[in-house]
Amino acid sequence: MALAGRGGMGEVYRAEDLTLGQVVALKFLPKILSQDAAALTRFHAEVRTARQVSHPNVCRVFDIGEADRTLFLTMEYVDGEDLALVVRRIGRLSPDKATEIARQICAGLAAAHERGVIHRDLKPANVMLDGAGKIRLTDFGLAGIAASIKGAEVRAGTPAYMAPEQLAGRDVSTKSDLYSLGLILYEILTGKGAFEASTLPELMKLREQATITNPSTLVRDLDPLIERVIFRCLENDPDKRPASALQVAAALPGGDPLAAALAAGETPSPEMVAAAGETEGLQPRLAVSLLAPIVLGLIAFRFGSQQAPQPHAPG
Repeated sequence: MALAGRGGMGEVYRAEDLTLGQVVALKFLPKILSQDAAALTRFHAEVRTARQVSHPNVCRVFDIGEADRTLFLTMEYVDGEDLALVVRRIGRLSPDKATEIARQICAGLAAAHERGVIHRDLKPANVMLDGAGKIRLTDFGLAGIAASIKGAEVRAGTPAYMAPEQLAGRDVSTKSDLYSLGLILYEILTGKGAFEASTLPELMKLREQATITNPSTLVRDLDPLIERVIFRCLENDPDKRPASALQVAAALPGGDPLAAALAAGETPSPEMVAAAGETEGLQPRLAVSLLAPIVLGLIAFRFGSQQAPQPHAPG
């Protein structure tokens, strides 16, 4: 057994599981967890839920163990480095590479969200990149069941990557993870954080003001679609963010134009709807009839809601 790393929740070791016959990661958790019966019960429930998430872009959680009155998680071992280390080592990533990584994060999130699991602590340090360029999302063992996360429980996490509702101690949702995704995409594209603050009050003030330097002013020839996705994910109001992780993936360059319009909160044109129907092997008229209720709903929503404030370029 060898030390593989340290994190906010404890130390991680590389070990061999003799039962599974494979290398695994052991994450030792704070001893205080085993001393709180209510927290321990909730933790076991969360791990059972996390174990149901099986996807190539999610680091699998195997089991819970105990040694010397200290709990540990056995997880899939990923031989690679996290995105935080990658950015510190080589700086910002190319738009193509950042988009590829974002798509994989979206795929992993979609699999978790489908099971009712919210990450709550999505950040570059919890996104592992292996030698083949494959992404794995880690630390889902501390994720909660979406329907049961309330108030004080959402405080576990890293403030710099929390959604506004999570920072305020309000209920979180799958859209809270999408906010964190927007922050990650901004950071790996530009090499800096969207909101850089030294204290929590300062961070909360910056979030309230929603003043963000446009990524396109920092990255030459950045595809407008990427910038639009970032700003949609970073909406303060969860209802104004994309509906799902899969919608974010579709809105990225090379994705589905119809999905991109929906993710951006725009009303798709009839031509766009028809083109989408042809792409999927549907007749344009049938595609329009199937999607008409969606388009009408979007029109009603758009004219019934206020426009979101636009981000400000640096003065």
